[in-house]
This record gives sequence, C-alpha cells and structure tokens, in this order.
Amino acid sequence: MKPLILAADGQQDHEGLLRELFPPAKYKPCIIVPSASAARQLLPTRRFSMVVIFTPLADEYGIRSAMEIAASFDIDVLLFVPADKFDQAAYTVRETSVFVLSMPVNRQAAWQAVAVVEKARLKIRQVERQLARTRDKYKELQVVSRCKLLLMENYQWTEEKAHRYIEKTAMDHSTTKVLVARILLDKMQARA
Repeated sequence: MKPLILAADGQQDHEGLLRELFPPAKYKPCIIVPSASAARQLLPTRRFSMVVIFTPLADEYGIRSAMEIAASFDIDVLLFVPADKFDQAAYTVRETSVFVLSMPVNRQAAWQAVAVVEKARLKIRQVERQLARTRDKYKELQVVSRCKLLLMENYQWTEEKAHRYIEKTAMDHSTTKVLVARILLDKMQARA
C-alpha cells in the first residue's frame, strides 16, 4: 500500500514540489488543504504517513500547528518556512518530530529530508515493536513468578521445585509455561 501524504499549503502553489518529493510511483496523490484547521479535521479520517506544512497557512502561521499535529497524531511533520524564519522555527520545534526546511528549498535537501524522516519513522516502529514484545515477555514472566510464589507458599516447595513443576506440566501438555501458570493461578485462587 502506498503512503498517503497530507499537505497544508496556504498559498496553494507548491503542488509541483510535492509531486517531486512524493512521486506517484511510490505515493498516493497528496491531499492538499489551505489551513491548519482543515488539516486537523482531515487527519483523523485517514491514515497519513506524513504531514507537510508550507508556512504561512491561511488561518495561522503554522509552526504551533505543526507541533500540535505531530504530538496529537503521532505523525512526522515536514515544515517549510521562509529562510528568514528558519532559525526561529527550528529552535521552537527542536524537541518534537517536526523537521524544518527553509524556502526556497534545495530539491536535493528536501529529498534527503523526506528520506531521513521516513527512515527514522521506520526505525521508531521497529523499536516500538521490540518494546511491545519485551513488555509481553515481562508480563509472562510475572505470571510465572507469581504462580511459583503461590506454589511455594501453599505447598512449602522450593523455588526450584515450583519451577520444575510448571515446566514439566507445560511439557506434558504441550503448552507454554505461561498458560500452565495461569491455569494453576486460577485453581489456587478458586480454592482460596
């Protein structure tokens, strides 16, 4: 599935640059709106890969909206500002996922910025997936540990014996230690 880009362009004169940065062979056609409020209304309705903002917008300048959109929708924002506003904009958004470029823009720098933003988002998603797997594993370990603790308390077993019991039961029933631990916890709690 091709990525979808939302562009907010108050002057509506950057369509050519958008086609160059996001070619139809790789991206769906950009959806272009004139204002930050129109962008905010459209963002919840579709799954956009990135938001591009050309300042100034029809209803405001755009820097604050870029930061709000990036934070509220967990999306990367590419913000184009006039060269004389670049330093101020870059300083203002320095701790957000807003990437600032000055206009007029060097096409090569813009392509590189798009590539960097896309690669960074990909890397972040990979780290988020790994973090989710680690959290799941941690929760599973907590369940098994809790079960071992209750086995030790209820039957005066050692930690090693409780561990072996869970492990052997899991092997005997061709299931996981977590599932065995959950079943045992349910049984022990039902008795209590």
